[in-house]
This record gives sequence, structure tokens and C-alpha cells, in this order.
Amino acid sequence: MQKTIKITAIIIGLALIGLVGRCFYMVACISCTYPPIKEYKFEGTVEQFGEALHTLSLSDANFTYKISRRDSTQQEDNGDRDMVVNIKHGSDTIRYDLVCDPEDSTAHIKLVAAFKNTTYGGYTGESPKVKLLLGIFESDFLKKLKQTAHVVLTTE
Repeated sequence: MQKTIKITAIIIGLALIGLVGRCFYMVACISCTYPPIKEYKFEGTVEQFGEALHTLSLSDANFTYKISRRDSTQQEDNGDRDMVVNIKHGSDTIRYDLVCDPEDSTAHIKLVAAFKNTTYGGYTGESPKVKLLLGIFESDFLKKLKQTAHVVLTTE
């Protein structure tokens, strides 16, 4: 009898620990994905957008970029890309993380993070710091992209 009570108490205890742990996980938002800071549409393919970034990097030494496959675990490449854009702005380096998804003959481009010198910024457009960096992204990067590579991104 006593053995049954101990086993039942252990099972109930483990269930409660699991329930509390799950609640903590949800409340703490440990694996949350923030919505994009801003979304853009490019009238062309993801590859053409990458070529425009390359053109801009050749004409402006303050601009660098890196493109990688979004999900390399899939055997078939669906065209999604992660892009990191670095802009030298005065004495600071600003990093913008983009997610590019192909949609028919257009590319859906999401700005998902903005950081200045790795600590100033964030992942949400509600932050005043991110709003400042978004302004620089739109006034510097998008303007130069339009002038150099004749690329226009429209907001969605």
C-alpha cells in the first residue's frame, strides 16, 4: 500500500513539474518568433535581389552583405534566403537581418532584426532604438539600392 502511494505521489509530482515547466516556457516566451520589423516587396526574384546587393557592394565600400540558404535541412532548395546586410554609418556598423521568400515573380523581404555595434537595437519595431535604425535602413540603404542597382522595395 505504501509503495503504491509513493509511486502515485511521484507520478503526480512529475506531472506538476511538467505542467509548471510548460507554463514557464510559454510565459517566458523562450522560443518566440517576433513578427518582422517591416515587410517589403521586390518586383523580381530573390536571386535578382541578391545581384542588386552585389552591385551595391561593388560601388560602396561601406556596404557588405552575406546570403545563406534559409533551411539547409531540406534536400530541395525552395529559394528562401537569409541575408545579413552590414552598413558602415559614421563610426558605427549597423547590421540588418533580412528573410527573403520567393513568391511567383516577386520576392517577399522581411526585416527581422537591426543592431548597431551588436548591442543597440533589437527584433521588434516597437523599440525606439529599432525605429531609429529602421530610419537609417530606409534613408541610407534603400536609397542607395535604388540609385546604384535601380531596385525599389515597396512596403506591404
